[in-house]
Amino acid sequence: MENLLHNNKINMWGIKMKKIFIIKNKGLDTDIYNNANKSFLNKTTGYYNTLNDSANEKYLQENCQLSDQGNVLLLSYNDSKDTEIKEIFIGGDAVVNDKWNISYIMFRKLTVEQDKRAIQSIIDKIDLDINEDFQENTYIVVSEMQSLYDELENRINSVRKNELNIERKFTEEFDSEKYVLCKLAQHDSQSLRVNNNEVTSINRSKFQRDRERVVNCKAFRRMVDKAQIFSANKGDYYRTRMTHTLEVNQISKAIAYALKINLDLTEAIALSHDLGHTPFGHQGERTLDYILAGKIEAGIVMPTNLLSKRVFGSFKHNYQSAKVLTRLEDKYVDFSGLDVSVQVVEGALKHTRLKNDIKIEDFIDSKYVNCMNLAISNEKCISATLEGQTVSIADEIAQRGHDVDDALTSGFMSIDELLDRLSVKKCNCLRKNIETEIESVESSHRLIANKTELKITRIVSCIVNYFVTDVIANSEKLISESTISNVDMKNEIQFVKLSDEAAQVNDYLEKIVQKKVICNCEVARADYNASEIIRTLFKKYYANPRLLHTGTLNKIFYDMLNYSDTSVSNSAINLSDGSIRLVNEEIEAITMKELCSSEEKIDDNINFIKRKILIRNIVDYIAGMTDGYAIEEYEKLK
Repeated sequence: MENLLHNNKINMWGIKMKKIFIIKNKGLDTDIYNNANKSFLNKTTGYYNTLNDSANEKYLQENCQLSDQGNVLLLSYNDSKDTEIKEIFIGGDAVVNDKWNISYIMFRKLTVEQDKRAIQSIIDKIDLDINEDFQENTYIVVSEMQSLYDELENRINSVRKNELNIERKFTEEFDSEKYVLCKLAQHDSQSLRVNNNEVTSINRSKFQRDRERVVNCKAFRRMVDKAQIFSANKGDYYRTRMTHTLEVNQISKAIAYALKINLDLTEAIALSHDLGHTPFGHQGERTLDYILAGKIEAGIVMPTNLLSKRVFGSFKHNYQSAKVLTRLEDKYVDFSGLDVSVQVVEGALKHTRLKNDIKIEDFIDSKYVNCMNLAISNEKCISATLEGQTVSIADEIAQRGHDVDDALTSGFMSIDELLDRLSVKKCNCLRKNIETEIESVESSHRLIANKTELKITRIVSCIVNYFVTDVIANSEKLISESTISNVDMKNEIQFVKLSDEAAQVNDYLEKIVQKKVICNCEVARADYNASEIIRTLFKKYYANPRLLHTGTLNKIFYDMLNYSDTSVSNSAINLSDGSIRLVNEEIEAITMKELCSSEEKIDDNINFIKRKILIRNIVDYIAGMTDGYAIEEYEKLK
């Protein structure tokens, strides 16, 4: 029984490991046996008593400390010649008391007639020999073998699983009649829409209709097959853009409910905030932007100096989300877009940083822009509404939680390593919370199939709860101290945010993930493959626009017809419905004809304008793809 004995071993969380007290008993009618059987039958405390100055007491004193805890394994056999184990008692709640005796409660009794294989399995685990593995004149061995302890604990817990009566208290159930919006929340009367399409309803509020329009749109459904981060090889355990969106929605509503702001508007913004995301996570977003800037060669014919000045614009997913809501989705006869309120569009647009070098007009019309405050200070532009601010911080919280989840589940970071990284002073509170959760898993009496998986789940829950609790407390304070009576779309004050301390923890966690996961070689390979797929698709579509979907070709034609300059609209040709010769000539002129390198004159060039319309539609088409569809198209065209 090598390595069976360890003295006061400490586990990875600095907690002294519990012991297994293995006791041998010769005969089935001894005081030791009868004491154990009585405890088993009555579920009362029993004792294994050592005699004063006996070898057993000395052994315990050498290998244990008073108050050591663990489980008991009592092995009964016939005599020295026949050492086959006839019965086993398994006990829990064992403690070494001040008389160097062991108290316990026996929970299971196994007999060789009925449970021979189970008995043999336990004995084999420790390779126990009754004659050889006990010291002379002793009847006890103390082990800290974790696998044996876990098996005994599971056998015990399956008996006493109903012993714990956990009372769950809910302080208050949601009651819509009692839910009174705070003074700074958005009310239905404040809903702004740019189209004259107001529909009154006694059953639904205006912001409820916004939420329903988002959920029913095509872009929302496509998020189910768009990667969130980490790898294009998505498994059952990794998040998609849809699951991330639902997590953000859940966190947002928890914060909104506590702050008494508009739940319907909050949910509409949360569900729409990532509608503009590309396939393959942020790498797809970066690749499209680099193509537009000329940083990735994708066949665009344009003087380099103009490409670098972004004459074809930029790409960022939050801007694209606003474009999906207002331009790309078709729901109504008289205008494009979903006709959601300005509050929803603004919340989706501002859920992450805005950029000074991105032209907002490439994404949304001036009638929306005129209703918003888009002043950017240090590339920050907070949402005017508290509901939009809530979604923005919920997005951050969700990302911290699931990035850590992905890191631990993938094995790129161990729980031990995470706790070590959280040993810095600013993370003391979060670390203690996580350690408490881990210990609760370790000490649980419930049968747990995969403790590591449960620990990861509890860690993620702990991280999310830490930030949600902080942002609610900090925001309640800011709202209560405010002297303004309402919030309009010009508001620049941030009411919903983390405390300075929690914000530092958030930034630190993000850095940990950047180092351990996002910069990992597997992720680098996935990012490279994603970038190559998107670059190839763009290059093929640009070289031959007829490869595009018919709906996209029609939209290119309509965008040209609707262009303000009649020289562009009058010369528009439908690339999906025309003479092959004329279409080929048009494609040649739009895609390959050399343009002047003068920035001042380029906007007057008809071919440049058409080229930009083509390029922006290719970008929209690729951005709207699911991962699976993008890969399928790539395999067809490469």
